[in-house]
Amino acid sequence: MYGQFFVLFAIVFTGYFFRKCHLIDDAMNHGLNWFIVYFAYPCVIVHNIGTLDMAASMLRDFIITFILSIAAFAVYSLYSLGYAKLRKFPKENSNVAEMAMVSPNNGFMGFPVSQIFFGQAGFLMMIAHNAAMNVYFFTYGLVLLRRNNDDRERLTAAAVVKAFIKVILNPNILALFIGFGIYLSGIEFEGTPVDTYLTYIGNVATPMAMIFIGSSLAEKNIREIIRDRVVIEGTINKLILVPVLTFACVYFLPVSALIRQIIVLGGCFPVAATVAMLAEQEHQDKNLASGILFLSTLFSMATIPLIIRLLTVLI
Repeated sequence: MYGQFFVLFAIVFTGYFFRKCHLIDDAMNHGLNWFIVYFAYPCVIVHNIGTLDMAASMLRDFIITFILSIAAFAVYSLYSLGYAKLRKFPKENSNVAEMAMVSPNNGFMGFPVSQIFFGQAGFLMMIAHNAAMNVYFFTYGLVLLRRNNDDRERLTAAAVVKAFIKVILNPNILALFIGFGIYLSGIEFEGTPVDTYLTYIGNVATPMAMIFIGSSLAEKNIREIIRDRVVIEGTINKLILVPVLTFACVYFLPVSALIRQIIVLGGCFPVAATVAMLAEQEHQDKNLASGILFLSTLFSMATIPLIIRLLTVLI
């Protein structure tokens, strides 16, 4: 497990170092952002879902995990909104803090950790959790990031339809449908040239995302990160309060122990790199998101092993 964290920090530092040496500039950072979010990540989703190999009962659990994860992100959104108002987070970046507090890195960290501790079945359930987070990102998440825009559209029937079409046509959401279409069709997809292509492209998504985060961190003084109360409170929420809330919500649910464990585990990871990248695209405070990502990733080296231990004992 700790090897994964070492790799993560090493790649983040690479982006930080290259930006400090002026080998990465704003234009390159922006290009990395769009490539990762709208091309590399969709390739990962199609590959992961299109190559699933599971029985009918496992597919049922996959769907249940996906639905419950959607519900979990809805609860997180309400919680983060209430917390930000209670603690009087600055209006100009409260939206980014709210999104960061509830958006886990359930891909790069979630996939290997779930497979190591919960086997192939746990890995498949974590894919469902990750898919739910992608739905959250490109539905409510984008609405949240655009909350401060003075020119945001008024809520009308036409605006709702337009927003729904944008969500469906988003490459990440389209990738979910394509992946499931391949899986349900019974086509032998794994190992084909197309799958190999998707695998190669998908393999660069995480390293490039971490390089983007490191490059973004280079724009802000690390001392400022650890002195920012919003960063500190966001980190505490992401690593401790949100997992506790998730545990309380799922403990008594009449579903398998594995589903409950994965949903709790999925919520305990540090902030997803996508938050900073989407914040940059929407001209919001990506440095705040990067700060919470940095601090939460650092302290997750202690909290994740503890939570995994508690999950195996209590659920």
